[in-house]
Amino acid sequence: MKVLMRGVHLSLTDELRDYANRHLVDPLVKFIDDEATELEIAMVDINGPKGGVDQECRVTVRMPGFAGMHVTETAETMFHAIDAARDTLEKMITRTLEKRRDQGSQGLPQDVRF
Repeated sequence: MKVLMRGVHLSLTDELRDYANRHLVDPLVKFIDDEATELEIAMVDINGPKGGVDQECRVTVRMPGFAGMHVTETAETMFHAIDAARDTLEKMITRTLEKRRDQGSQGLPQDVRF
């Protein structure tokens, strides 16, 4: 999987990069371990030094054979935004993969297949 990570209006520290790799990239590998998959992570500080709930994590996943998936989560800290983005993305990917499996059976229950 190709991972692109960037910071917008903030500098990406080693701690932030490591946290994103451990808590966002590594859990997604169990779903999408493919060389052609792209995971783009943008960490944004919306208001700059003003403060407030302004840390945003934007994640876009592009997998071959699937439509692109995009998640944007905002929280008080970047660490919370990364965790929220991971949770939302895991649900989206799981739902998408289950739909693909169901389409393979044409939506019929297991015991009715011809």
